[in-house]
Amino acid sequence: NLYKAAKEHPDSFKRGLLSFFVLGWGQFKNKQWYKGAPLLALFIIVIAVELITGGYFRAISEIAEHPAEETLYFFRDYGGFFLGGLWGLLTLGRVVRGEVYRGQTVRPSGTIFDWASQDNSQVLLGQGVIIAVIIAVIIAIWIMAIHDAYKTHKLVKENKFKIEKFRPWARRVWDELFAYIIIVPAFILIGFFILIPFIFSFLVAFTNYTEGLSLGFDLIEWQGFSVFTQVFISDGQFLEFFFRVFRWTVFYAILSSVTVYIMGMVQALIIESRYVKFKKVWRLVLILPWAVPGMITLILFSNVFGFSGGLMNGLLADWGMTESVKEFLRAIGLVGQTSDGNIGWFTNSRNAPLARTIILLVNLWMGYPYFMLLITGVLGTIPASLYEAADIDGASDTQKFRFITFPWILRATAPVIVTTFTFNFNNFGAIYFLTGGGPAYPSDMITSSALRHVQPGQTDILISWIYKISFGTSEDQYNLAAVYSILIFVLIGAFALYNLSRLKSFWEED
Repeated sequence: NLYKAAKEHPDSFKRGLLSFFVLGWGQFKNKQWYKGAPLLALFIIVIAVELITGGYFRAISEIAEHPAEETLYFFRDYGGFFLGGLWGLLTLGRVVRGEVYRGQTVRPSGTIFDWASQDNSQVLLGQGVIIAVIIAVIIAIWIMAIHDAYKTHKLVKENKFKIEKFRPWARRVWDELFAYIIIVPAFILIGFFILIPFIFSFLVAFTNYTEGLSLGFDLIEWQGFSVFTQVFISDGQFLEFFFRVFRWTVFYAILSSVTVYIMGMVQALIIESRYVKFKKVWRLVLILPWAVPGMITLILFSNVFGFSGGLMNGLLADWGMTESVKEFLRAIGLVGQTSDGNIGWFTNSRNAPLARTIILLVNLWMGYPYFMLLITGVLGTIPASLYEAADIDGASDTQKFRFITFPWILRATAPVIVTTFTFNFNNFGAIYFLTGGGPAYPSDMITSSALRHVQPGQTDILISWIYKISFGTSEDQYNLAAVYSILIFVLIGAFALYNLSRLKSFWEED
């Protein structure tokens, strides 16, 4: 619509064009100095930072004294905060330790020349992401300034707006935008601690960034979709084990969420029953599993079941019940072929169903008190008149639960169910501190040499497998971990948005 705006409102278009060339100029022409001054200050600060942090003023003399034999990386050597950072993001470095560049031997800390220092791709990528986000914010402000200069002059020409003085304008902005102003610090923190790390991890998926390339001795390179190709096309076993882990992750997230919800609801209904005495005592007793820190509970159960000499194996041996318990577990399909000795709860590769069952039971023990308290509070909000009307109509207790209690509880707690699923989908601690991902898959199942270095355990969910890929192998593969992180983000984000969008209680504003 630029052509239409220039043709129909040429004077207003010129005001916008002025702010395009010099940020804030159009606002000054509109006699809104209180808008133009901070915009012009931002424009000057950006230019000053680039010039002060760069080496543009010494570039000509140094290039003449130390010319490059082949390629000169100008913005690497003399670019400032913004242009130098963008160069690092786009290239991830070009000069490594030990080579000769412009007549100087490249060193870790350089010589008297900054450009004689080695490139560190990890640092360049991190700095580049931060700078790219800052530039994106500046561009957004620039676009809004252009639109504001054009729109303000257009409305003034049409007698639909009158230029305000500073105080009335400031008072109006404060009143109208107060809610947005006070959440700006939160948005800044979210951007710095969530958005920037997410973008960094996202970009790592398109590089060859592994442990061997993380110390600055070698450079990271952009690899495009090669890692995605390895995972989903070229190495079929990667895809096979991804779906193995993914199926268990979804099953664990669903079942662990449903079980704690149902158990919490049952406990709340029982405690609130008119037949139960000493309700406060029962609430106190039943909330104890939730009061104990989760990590302590997980480590405790890990010690109970986690190794051959654990508490459970010791008790079974003392009571002479080891073999009978093993036979019972084998009969119900939780363990495979039994062998002599103690039960390998988390270590025997044939006992994966047993290990997964214990994880779900421990999660149930830790999680149901929260929903018990939540649903207890919801039960107190149900109007007694609904039950009175149901009694008059002759409804049974089952009918009152089906048509009054349960719909009321579900409507109030449905968003929490969705968030509980997303939490359990990424519940790293429940796996890492309890089973460590064990038991391992049988060695003869894995034929891919690449997968053998990053193989998951049979109780690993996607997030715990990603941790192993990043920090638990002989050669940590950050790029591969980033690929799986992107997949988790897409899957869980799509699930949460879809389900929350269907909940009326989540979108109500009044």
